[in-house]
Amino acid sequence: MKYYWRNSILMVLLIANLSSCSDNKSKSSTRNSLNIDIAGDVTTFDPQAMIDAYTFRVLSDMYEGLVDMDQANRPIPGMAEKWTVSPDGKTYIFNLRHDLKFSDGSPLTAHDFVYSWQRLASPKTAGYKFVIDHLSNAESVFAGKLPIDKLGITALDNYTLKVTLASPDPAFIAKCTTIFTSAVPQKIIAQYGESWALPQHVVSTGAYRLTKHIANGTIQMHKNDYFYDGNHVKIDNLNFIPYADRNAALAAYKTGDIDISANVPIDQYQQLKTQYPQELHTVKMEGITFYSLNTRIGKLQNKDLRQALSMVIDRDVLVNKILANGQTALYSYISASIEQNRYGNLNYDWQQLSYPERIKIAQQLYAKAGYNHNHPLELDLLYDNNDASRKVAIAIANMWESGLGVKTNLHSQEWKGYLAARKNGNFEVIRNSWGAAFNFITTYTPEYQCKSSVNVSDYCNNEYDNLITQADKEQNPHLQTKLYQQAIKLAMKEYAVIPLYQNSYTTLIKPYVHGLDIESNLLEDIRSKWISF
Repeated sequence: MKYYWRNSILMVLLIANLSSCSDNKSKSSTRNSLNIDIAGDVTTFDPQAMIDAYTFRVLSDMYEGLVDMDQANRPIPGMAEKWTVSPDGKTYIFNLRHDLKFSDGSPLTAHDFVYSWQRLASPKTAGYKFVIDHLSNAESVFAGKLPIDKLGITALDNYTLKVTLASPDPAFIAKCTTIFTSAVPQKIIAQYGESWALPQHVVSTGAYRLTKHIANGTIQMHKNDYFYDGNHVKIDNLNFIPYADRNAALAAYKTGDIDISANVPIDQYQQLKTQYPQELHTVKMEGITFYSLNTRIGKLQNKDLRQALSMVIDRDVLVNKILANGQTALYSYISASIEQNRYGNLNYDWQQLSYPERIKIAQQLYAKAGYNHNHPLELDLLYDNNDASRKVAIAIANMWESGLGVKTNLHSQEWKGYLAARKNGNFEVIRNSWGAAFNFITTYTPEYQCKSSVNVSDYCNNEYDNLITQADKEQNPHLQTKLYQQAIKLAMKEYAVIPLYQNSYTTLIKPYVHGLDIESNLLEDIRSKWISF
């Protein structure tokens, strides 16, 4: 009798298990929509006007450049099926695929890339021009001294593109993977002007096309029927949901409403590591977080004061106690790991001092700048409405007060308002972050160049710019590295920004979501075309 009941129970369990497996398989086979959490709404659907990480994630599915990248961030053929480089490294010939089309079915040719790069170079476009700054005549075109048709890019025919550089650029092919350099539709832009990128008009080039966007709500996409590699795109529909509240995003992930969720709540990170050991991925990325000091403001034009504010921040506390999810303390203007740690020795000398020793020097600098506990500095600190940004801001405000006596007024703004304030210089101190677009130091150097669109602090040092120009043109790798090092050290002496930590990114991925190799993706450059159920 015991034998009979034991086998009966085993049979019931086996049937239940098989039923569950069949059920999961059935659900997997019927899924055709991927739900992705992003922490803020997009700011534009124009790839040349994009300035933030959330928009970058969404537009990475809508656009593709001449060159694509794999999940280890290595360049692979994209819209161009192949390319050749001249012996002197200054001329590139791109051979485009013959079956390229925009998402509306209209032909996409080499002439569209000429138009698009000229549009990016135009003084009228406030985009990230540094990705094409090595092209012949680029600086003169940027400044409006030459017409845009003098830029070093020409179409030899519908399928052949010639790009001429003023000097060789080892990062050039990597720059061609960025969506800033993707093609945009000239006819649509001519018809609708700046409103061409509104949801009802936008035409794109990538694996997915936009179908609907609710402001501060869901962004819906459908597989682009005209994408050249559409046969390998497995998922039909994408839904991007902007969750400003990270706890709400996590709850949606737990209930199954979200399939992929990034930037988990920092106060739940350790618990999630235990609860979802196979689903939670943590990657130290090529990117840095820092505070930009508005050097247009009189009190922040004092270098001694700026140095004091930097020295008094205990970065080890930030990364080990406040955040504690994979970040690394940063004492440089670039990440230590860029270009396989080639620039890993550029930390401030005072990093070697104990924290009490740093405080003592910072207090002397603070006093030299004219401040003390009886006459404290008052600062406004602006950050986005992310919980991690808030907790870091509170911690730093406490460090400034306890170490120096600084009185800090904390302000947060929702994502779009924060970006507008950063762009327009409406801040005293602002949280900033920069994710590397490619694994070369030149992904960071524009942050500190005069008149650069990404130089938020607005500090200008012509000597720094001259060193960067020399380094960009230098063909001896050893001498080039030395010039870049010299430039970064010079910028660091000015203390226009306060480096805080090298970033990490955390991502929860459901077990039924396949195809992503997160740990290899140090740039957090993710495409949904890699994913399947």
